[in-house]
Amino acid sequence: MKLTLSGNEVTASLAPTVGQELAYPVLMDPGFGYGSATPSERSYCFWNPIDCTAAYDAANKAFKQAQDWYPDRTLFQGTGDSFRHCYWNARMEIRLSTTDAYQFATRHESTSSGVDKQMDLKNNAIGREIGRKRTGQNSAGTKARDDCRSAQRNGKLWIIKSGKLVRSNQ
Repeated sequence: MKLTLSGNEVTASLAPTVGQELAYPVLMDPGFGYGSATPSERSYCFWNPIDCTAAYDAANKAFKQAQDWYPDRTLFQGTGDSFRHCYWNARMEIRLSTTDAYQFATRHESTSSGVDKQMDLKNNAIGREIGRKRTGQNSAGTKARDDCRSAQRNGKLWIIKSGKLVRSNQ
């Protein structure tokens, strides 16, 4: 894909290489699906659209898995949220470089603050570590998913209770 900027208009030119095919629809908005992009993410995505697509795909998969496994009340600051951040970052680490996974996750938290930001950053880092250990393995995504669930159950992730960070098995 080639991006060109003319004034306020961005044009994307798609030219698949030999043997590649385009799948329609081509989604260009990184805010489609889970959550919305922070200004810092949008800036990063402008220059890194392929990495951005991989990061949002990972976020959507992690969010869906968290919804399937955890009660709704835990999807914000609870066990479902801790799992989701872990699994999202593990998937990014498997698909992207360590630097790109860190950049995207950190930019995602750029508008967060306080204990919520601390929780997410801690769980993100644990997820990237899990992803690094699984990179290159068969079924790396599935293994990382199971590792994050185990980390959540064994208290290796973080949640918020009564406004304080506590281990995820409390």
